[in-house]
Amino acid sequence: MPGAEPDIPSALLAVELERLAASDAFRRSPRQLSLLLYLVEQVREGHGDRLKESVLAVEVLGRDASRFDSEQDTAVRVTVRRLRQRLARYYAGEGAWAAIEIVLPVGSYRPRFLRRQQNGGAKLPSIAVLPFLNFTGNAALDAFCDGVSDEIIDALARLPGVKVVARTSAFRFRGAVADVRTIGQALGVATLLEGSVQIGPGGSLKIVAQWVRATDGYHAWSRITAASVGEADEVFQERVAGEIVAGLQRRLLQGGPLHVAPAAGFPAARRSSSGAAQDLYNAGRYLLRLETIDGYRRAIDILRQATAADPDFALAHCALGRALVNLVGMTVAPANGLLTGARLALSRALAIDPELGEAHALSGFIGCAFDRAWAAAELALLRGIRCSPSLPYAHGAYAWGLMMNARFSEADSEFRFARELDPLDIKLRTHHALVALYAGDDERAITEFAAVLQVEPGQAIARALLATVHLWGGDADRAERAFEELLAMYPNLTIGEVGLAQVDAMKGRTDAARARLARLTGDRRRVHLPPYQVAMIHAGLGDTAKALSWLNRAATQRDMNFVCAPLDRTFAPLRKDLQFTRLLERHGLRPLWATSSA
Repeated sequence: MPGAEPDIPSALLAVELERLAASDAFRRSPRQLSLLLYLVEQVREGHGDRLKESVLAVEVLGRDASRFDSEQDTAVRVTVRRLRQRLARYYAGEGAWAAIEIVLPVGSYRPRFLRRQQNGGAKLPSIAVLPFLNFTGNAALDAFCDGVSDEIIDALARLPGVKVVARTSAFRFRGAVADVRTIGQALGVATLLEGSVQIGPGGSLKIVAQWVRATDGYHAWSRITAASVGEADEVFQERVAGEIVAGLQRRLLQGGPLHVAPAAGFPAARRSSSGAAQDLYNAGRYLLRLETIDGYRRAIDILRQATAADPDFALAHCALGRALVNLVGMTVAPANGLLTGARLALSRALAIDPELGEAHALSGFIGCAFDRAWAAAELALLRGIRCSPSLPYAHGAYAWGLMMNARFSEADSEFRFARELDPLDIKLRTHHALVALYAGDDERAITEFAAVLQVEPGQAIARALLATVHLWGGDADRAERAFEELLAMYPNLTIGEVGLAQVDAMKGRTDAARARLARLTGDRRRVHLPPYQVAMIHAGLGDTAKALSWLNRAATQRDMNFVCAPLDRTFAPLRKDLQFTRLLERHGLRPLWATSSA
């Protein structure tokens, strides 16, 4: 990006400008916004030296060049001064959590672009919404209680400047007999919202919500809403959630790093107007959270039914796209067909709801992992974060993309924030550990993967990666034992057999390695064998030409693992081969093995 600080990615600056343009500080100031966009664009194009008062007067304010007199006409100086003041207010308020800051130094018309500490160096106000409890004795109201909790989480997660713990972590404390201080510490939040639905006078419903300080258990705020049992529907659910969020928003921001007034109104609910479609969506989301091959397949079928029941249900289209992409990620099916369905689903979701953060983030993940088009992917990923600042998936997907571009420090920071939002998500913790592996910190990677397996011994990805660390570190015996355990636990996943073939090659058992390779490629009963994995075995055997051929096949078949090739130490012997470099570049990747920061 000519003229700007070299470590500020273009996508990060572009999304910051989008966010700034949509802010309360600039939305009603078109002249100052136009001036800012002009100044930034001039610097980006390398024309910062021509930013003078006379140029701005003519090109931005429309003055006549032949008649402009800076002594008589102070409009440029006044406008720039107001722009500088407005930027300062923005970054002290709505933009306090921004990753970068656009600064207009006094005495200059040339803006600077600066990286900021996470959250502007200030700690964000944080909250976890615990599942509302059903004390009515009527099991039919269980879904209503969960719906109220979900509405509140979704609305709070769209507020800038508030850290909201994800549902998956918060809901693990459903019915838990634990002190709020213990829960707050486990979730890493300063406050909790707990609530219940009870029977009130005359058989009416009473919805009680309480905002609690996690440090001492003090109930700082509460709200009671009454209704008849017949009112316990989606419309009432939205109203209750809206009232609670409106009451919480000012209190969360009060005294914190963001001294801004709450936005007017309650974010529009994204639930379906069709009860059947909503129920199908809820079931599909549940299956997605299982993170199993069978769960993804069942979720795809159910979510397709949801989109058929309500074609305008953006969340269902987005969830369908995510289920299709997740199934590809399990390497049990070819990518191209499933990706076509995922792209169509996401396109429909964003056409219905252009501010759906998860859809932007998933589009960015596809752009990075499958299209290898990082510039566009980074823009989409950052838009996902802009639309849903507290969505763990958006931060995790961006962190993954940063990691694949060898921007390890940024990836580590982004993963840490994603894990703050969803501290009990094991998959997120596993992906975070992958940063250490790709950055060459094997000791830390082993520690992190082992910690994941202590919590969840059946985590297949962590098992495969722990075995890989040992393999890359030259410890063939430990790698062999780890891959054997993986194969025994997951006989239908090819990675265990592939890993053992690599171990055979490392130990000089060439015939055994080739025999495993023949079984893998000759088994017609197998659903899918990723070409990237075949390339790994050939690389271990020193078959450079075959390794390159299978890597090319992986690229053309949209094998998700191909994006890892520049960082994958399996292919370290190929790095001095010009054909390997050309293959990567032909398919949108760069040779990153000598890179520590992009």
